[in-house]
Amino acid sequence: MNPLLLLSNQNEEIMKMHDEDIIITTAEGKIIKVTPKSGEHYGLSPSDLLGRSVLELERQGIFSPAITPQVVEKKKKVIMVQKTPSGQKVLITGIPLLNNEFEVEHVISYSYELSELMIMKEYLDELESQISLAKEELAYFRNRQMKIKDFISESPSTRQALKTVYKMKQFDTPVVIYGEHGTGKSILAKTIHNESERKDQPFIEVDCPSIPDAIFEKVLSGADQSQGYLKLSSGGTLFLKKVDQLSRSSQSVLSRLLKHHSGSRVIATSVHSLKEGTQSGHFREDLFYRLHLVSIELKPLRERPEDLSQAIEVYLNGLKQTYSRNKNIDDTLFLHLLQLPWNGNFRELKNVLERSFIESERDIIGIHDLPPDYQPTKEEQMELGLEGKTLPHILEFVERKVITNAKNRYRTTTEMAAALGISQPSVVRKLKKYSTTPLGDDTL
Repeated sequence: MNPLLLLSNQNEEIMKMHDEDIIITTAEGKIIKVTPKSGEHYGLSPSDLLGRSVLELERQGIFSPAITPQVVEKKKKVIMVQKTPSGQKVLITGIPLLNNEFEVEHVISYSYELSELMIMKEYLDELESQISLAKEELAYFRNRQMKIKDFISESPSTRQALKTVYKMKQFDTPVVIYGEHGTGKSILAKTIHNESERKDQPFIEVDCPSIPDAIFEKVLSGADQSQGYLKLSSGGTLFLKKVDQLSRSSQSVLSRLLKHHSGSRVIATSVHSLKEGTQSGHFREDLFYRLHLVSIELKPLRERPEDLSQAIEVYLNGLKQTYSRNKNIDDTLFLHLLQLPWNGNFRELKNVLERSFIESERDIIGIHDLPPDYQPTKEEQMELGLEGKTLPHILEFVERKVITNAKNRYRTTTEMAAALGISQPSVVRKLKKYSTTPLGDDTL
């Protein structure tokens, strides 16, 4: 060990370092090296310090206290606050240099005025805030880029479903996707496959209820020289559509085949809750546990107003390209479309828009161009200029109108809930929100 590794000599000198306040002392406390900034905090020049003893300076109240004796005693780095003759507070760090016998031979100390450190802390706090903001912006743009072709994901519930999809792409665990017909379950299933390491392998769709019970096992496992769906999907994904509609006998076959099959990733879709089906005895418990490791729910379109608004625009633009006509819908029709229940979800919406697009004889599609079953009564029509209105404002206006119309049409909140596709407590909350008198005794 070279005890003077940092000291080319032990002569008293002023080191050519203009940006730092550094002092080097012997173990006895004699100051042998300083920098041009040394002494500033104490009202002394660098030459006033050279050759002096830190113990003497401590007795004179200049170093209060001196750091060298503490470093020598502890034989390790020491950090402390000194008070200068002018009343300033200085943060001092002392570092020992040891010889071959591990005794302190020299002490290097450097100091910062606390006010300087506070400025540095404020800078670091601001930098941390900027970094945090940058992270938030990055997350925002990452979410903006988290899109799936032909899948609309503007509502919070749908974006949460997408997050789960992207988490699942790195695993081979079975997934069950819940949702009404037309909510986008098949698109999500294909996305999970395309984002996984199995993307270059087969994606085999099986429409479960369309296969008779008598040949269900043969179709899945194969017979004679033919290959079944399990063999065809080996290395890829087996997509079981409408698994909740399988008979108990076919469920038994599927559970047994999956127990001994590990060559495919299994993704299933269901309209109804498999857990509730298990509890009621309509769905086999063993099959439930084989399939239900991860679940994703796609809510109906009537509960996704942001998606509904976006879908109207997307489908309208698609129709413009398909029919080479530049048609648009007026504000009244747009508001009416937002309040319809859309029990058929995206499929129904796309069908109604296309029929209206074709039916319209003008470039502006209005209420009268809708199929008769979808046209509102006079009381149900809405009038709201959309210019300058935000989407939340529009959606709240629509919700208020829908609740009012439902109140006028139905006798109880239970009937309202059934018609609107929401829970009865939700109806009660919305009635209170819009200061509409509750209905019937079942509102309590």
